[in-house]
Amino acid sequence: MSEVKTAEQRLSELEVVVRTIILFNQNAIAAVSRRATQGNPAVADALIQDLVALKAQRHSDIDKDLYNSHIDSLIALVI
Repeated sequence: MSEVKTAEQRLSELEVVVRTIILFNQNAIAAVSRRATQGNPAVADALIQDLVALKAQRHSDIDKDLYNSHIDSLIALVI
C-alpha cells in the first residue's frame, strides 16, 4: 500500500533533491575544472571568462541571482 504524503512532505523531498543535484553538479564541475586547469593558468583564465560570459546570457523562468551565485561559486572553485 502506498503512503499518502502531504504537500509539505512532497515539497520537502523535492527541496532535498534540488539541493543534492546542485551540490553534485558543483562538485563534479569543480573536480573536472581543477583537473583541466591544473598547471595551466591560460586554460583557467579561459574557463573563468566563459563562466563570466554565462552570467550575461538571458534566461527566462529562472532566479537570475541564484543562477549567478552558482556561477560565482564555480569561478571561486576554479581559482
